[in-house]
Amino acid sequence: MVTKTGMRSIIVILTIIQSFFICDVNGQNNLKISSDFPGGNIVVNKISEDTVWLEPDLSFTEGKWFYWYFKISNISGKKISFKFSNNDLFAKYSPAYSINNDQTWLWYGENRVENNSFSFSFGEQDTIAFFSMAFPYTEKNLHVFLSKLNSKDLLKVDTLCFSPEKRIIEKITIIPSANKLPIKVLITARHHACEMMANYVVEGIIESILNERDLKYLRENVEFLFIPFIDKDGVENGEQGKNRIPRDHNRDYVNKSIHASTAALRTMVPIWSEGKMKIALDVHCPWIKGKGNEFIYLVGNSDSTIEKEQIVFSKLLEENSLGEIKIYHKDFLPFGVNWNTNSNYTKGMSFSKWASQLEGISLASTIEFPYANVSGIQVSKDGARIFGKAIAYSIKDYLESLE
Repeated sequence: MVTKTGMRSIIVILTIIQSFFICDVNGQNNLKISSDFPGGNIVVNKISEDTVWLEPDLSFTEGKWFYWYFKISNISGKKISFKFSNNDLFAKYSPAYSINNDQTWLWYGENRVENNSFSFSFGEQDTIAFFSMAFPYTEKNLHVFLSKLNSKDLLKVDTLCFSPEKRIIEKITIIPSANKLPIKVLITARHHACEMMANYVVEGIIESILNERDLKYLRENVEFLFIPFIDKDGVENGEQGKNRIPRDHNRDYVNKSIHASTAALRTMVPIWSEGKMKIALDVHCPWIKGKGNEFIYLVGNSDSTIEKEQIVFSKLLEENSLGEIKIYHKDFLPFGVNWNTNSNYTKGMSFSKWASQLEGISLASTIEFPYANVSGIQVSKDGARIFGKAIAYSIKDYLESLE
């Protein structure tokens, strides 16, 4: 019997062999495309001269999804065309790219993709390039962020549990400096491995709590718990995560959880919270583009009492959105509207529904943050972090209103 991990290894090996074999038989251009690095995801179907045919790897995914991220080398001085076989793989300003490193990411720009294809001209000095549907974020990015943080005295990085592939699933706490009976707040991300932009928002929340002068109330009175990668193996393996087979992480909060992280969270949080957890937020990204997916919004809870509190928080977020990227309360998605109905949760309970049932909770919500376009404004890493600041200020205002 081949295990899930073994099957993943076989798929990766076959993909790499396929990519390099195609490069060799086509002779002289020697283009090399790979996804054998953290977060990488691509299937190469063909390479002919300076044209590449490719598609996302949908392993362990039910149906179609859109995450992809690859590296290409031997590109110096060439104009290369990339042709994708699937629809709906590009956000408004996609693709994102980084030349000669995997750190300085930019959007290629609007209207650069035609018929699921784009071309890119490389300079003579260019040796490698990375392309993705948005700005990647893996464990490496988290460690860089944490290493550069100021005012880290209140911050502690620990382990929630180990993933099935023996990776650490981090839990980050900010412990208040003064209050012996603190209010508690839980914030999670990456229930769906592909939703990388959520982590830049989480960075903004953490950095603001630790450094903003006007958030002293939070530093003194609130204990925060962050789980930045619920689907850690999926993030590092470059998997879609959404509609995961056999169960989506964000449908794993009912009966016995099948995923290590959700099981550990369900065990730990009620003990950690001691009935003092007032807020639980889960940061997501929506569908890749189009109507209903290019603005920030909260997803209404089926519990009408919780949904009333979400409406309060949504309005606070609009008031505190002082950066270029803003949320507007009019975009709030009530329960029973559009996709947010009982039929969307037939495969299991979501994090926000589970959290809404915990002792002492006042507000539990999913926040949807788009990949590339927010109400006509191009998303940047800093823009996402600034929206994270708006969340931090809204948490303060909301908790103060409960006193």
